[in-house]
Amino acid sequence: MDMNSVDLAHDLRMPLQLIYSSAQMLKLSREDPTLDADAYADILMQSVEHMRRMLDGALERCGRAGRQERPRPVNADLATCVRQLCLRCRPFAEQAGVRLSWAGNVASLHMALDEDMLSRVLLNLISNALRFTPRGGQVRVSWRAMGDFVEICVADDGAGIAPERLPYVFLQGESEGGHGYGLPIALRLARAMGGDLTVRSQRGQGSAFTLRLPVRAACAM
Repeated sequence: MDMNSVDLAHDLRMPLQLIYSSAQMLKLSREDPTLDADAYADILMQSVEHMRRMLDGALERCGRAGRQERPRPVNADLATCVRQLCLRCRPFAEQAGVRLSWAGNVASLHMALDEDMLSRVLLNLISNALRFTPRGGQVRVSWRAMGDFVEICVADDGAGIAPERLPYVFLQGESEGGHGYGLPIALRLARAMGGDLTVRSQRGQGSAFTLRLPVRAACAM
């Protein structure tokens, strides 16, 4: 299997999980009037649209075989993008019994941004955090504007990473309980956007993955 196929197979796992979770919550809303059926239907449709864009992108990359994947930035509000991603992940969190929260130090931050690349990175990080956080735990997504850079942190109070494994988490095949593709893909995309991806973790006390991106005007790209 070539790397384009591996990337696509891995990236489709989270949207599929969100579709499944949204459908489950939509079904439950028929019996529980406190659940917002329209919101789950919207998330389901957004996840389908995200999958369509990913498939279109994969087909385009196949036509550009041998060339490195490059971001296609447009002027976008990073804070809005992150909030919408978190809302899409909410049914998965509810089904897992994990509290998902999000907040930032700015209400909006317009910058040059490839929204699909950002989504791929953050969906990887959020899905990992939800998967390794026990029922009753919490996953926190935060963003912080710092002049020429912005940091987006996905932190959990789950199992954490053993010290001996920490230096290798971004290497392919080094996953614990997975296929080992997600974090290497996320790191590659972070660097393609001119940023970086780092981790802090302690066994039994959770993990925090931080995506750092340069704040640039779209017209400057």
